[in-house]
Amino acid sequence: MNTGMEIKITPIRLSFIFGLMVAALVSAHVVTQTIRFATGDNFLLGLEPLFNIGSDGNIPTFYSAVAILFCALLLILIARASRKDRYRSIGYWYGMAGVFVFLSVDEMLMLHERAIEPLRTMFDASGLFYYAWVLPYGIGVLVFVAIYARFLFRLRRRTRVLFLTAGTIYVLGAVGVEMLSGLYFETHGGSNPVYVALQTVEETLEMSGIVLFIFALADYLDHQFDGLRFILSSSPSSTDKIS
Repeated sequence: MNTGMEIKITPIRLSFIFGLMVAALVSAHVVTQTIRFATGDNFLLGLEPLFNIGSDGNIPTFYSAVAILFCALLLILIARASRKDRYRSIGYWYGMAGVFVFLSVDEMLMLHERAIEPLRTMFDASGLFYYAWVLPYGIGVLVFVAIYARFLFRLRRRTRVLFLTAGTIYVLGAVGVEMLSGLYFETHGGSNPVYVALQTVEETLEMSGIVLFIFALADYLDHQFDGLRFILSSSPSSTDKIS
């Protein structure tokens, strides 16, 4: 007699889990920053840098890299399930997966931060472009939109709207607010509540955009391929699978 268990991960449940983690990280950041500015120092053996979402190499950085990589995994699952798509969209899905793998690596290794100084020198950048990495990355966004515009309009309306909304939120934070932060930092520095507030808005928008994109991808899987499931079976002839 075969026994087994099927677990279906719904889009709401999946995005709620990631959203809860974002809320926890932002809350920890706000609390530690508030105490830092109120007391003039860190507290509890340096928890402030550990949860500072405006810094790198800490818990929020690790979360963001994992969340972005999870998007890449969902995109690969969609690509594999789309092999019979008459529009031949498989290349677009794999292409997006590659972009998100790059973004995850960038987040973890701080690639765009490392590029700021040489790019600033190369372009003599200042003001809104003080964080000069936004120049090549901004161009990259425009190229991506141009390449994917036709693909996006082939998607059903709900998916298209979710993708565009998630992308807008993410880019608004990653590029838009980042430009304002650079402009402010050049004049006033970063050791003040206003700059920290800008960083908080920036990172919250980025993480929220990723959560919404996770929901959009899971919703697409749910609509097109009957969702994301883990099927566990004790039968020797069966294997665990994801569909």
